[in-house]
Amino acid sequence: MFLKARKGKNHFWRYFVTLFVVLIVSQLLGALPLLTALGQNGSLDVNSTDMGELLANSGLAENTLLILMMIPFAIGLLALVGMVSVLHERTFSDTTTGANHFRWGRFFKGFGLWTMLMALILAVSSLIMPEALVWNFEPRDFAILLGIALVFIPLQTGFEEVLFRGYLLQGFELLTKNKWVSVVITGVAFGLLHIANPEVGAYGMALAMPQYIFFGVLFGVMTVLDNGLELAWGAHAANNIFLALFVTHEASALQTPAMFRAVELDPVMDLISLLFAGFVFLGICWVWFGWTFKDDNNIV
Repeated sequence: MFLKARKGKNHFWRYFVTLFVVLIVSQLLGALPLLTALGQNGSLDVNSTDMGELLANSGLAENTLLILMMIPFAIGLLALVGMVSVLHERTFSDTTTGANHFRWGRFFKGFGLWTMLMALILAVSSLIMPEALVWNFEPRDFAILLGIALVFIPLQTGFEEVLFRGYLLQGFELLTKNKWVSVVITGVAFGLLHIANPEVGAYGMALAMPQYIFFGVLFGVMTVLDNGLELAWGAHAANNIFLALFVTHEASALQTPAMFRAVELDPVMDLISLLFAGFVFLGICWVWFGWTFKDDNNIV
């Protein structure tokens, strides 16, 4: 596990101030464009968790709404990196990898492998339940969506990965002195971050929350074994980009002009598919990168 958190300054108050500032900057200042756009049309409903209803009432195009939803994460990422630099005196590399530089090769390998697994799952699902997917392709909207997804979604997932698999994972390891306890804590926290997502309302807590927590723990395990979060960031970005481009549904947090619209949901199958993809991904990477449980894995 990369332990560059031992560099710099790590008093408790620095973590508290950093998280407080990042929360304010991302969720208040970063959300102003979205809130302004919704307020102009009188469609702002802070209690609404139905993204389809929100979109219909907003008067905004799906692609426009997607950009506005991504802005808080992009601003949050910049704020987090800045605060870590100023308060902790650590660099972006210190917060993301145990190597001497961010390993973009790892990022793209994680991105490519997860994309292939998602494509396999979609293909199998379309064969098992062909009536569940409806063709939704509009060339112009899809082309615009492609550009937005490739630019903004890596920033959205990057904010979550740097925050949970970088900053907090290292911070809790310093606190607990146990990297695996830190993985569990940050994995559960990652799941709780998504508790207000519309998928939770559609699937139910018992099926939706295990998916998010599994994601969080899986990416934490990968980060520890690979001494950096590049693989996790790549896989996370691939997951969200794939869903944004190819499959949307009325309860999705990402309402996009995707290629297909799901008209039927099978949360049990979704959970099984996620578990399959996660364990296959982990197994392939274990062999591919020669992982062991030693702390000096893949420091290059």
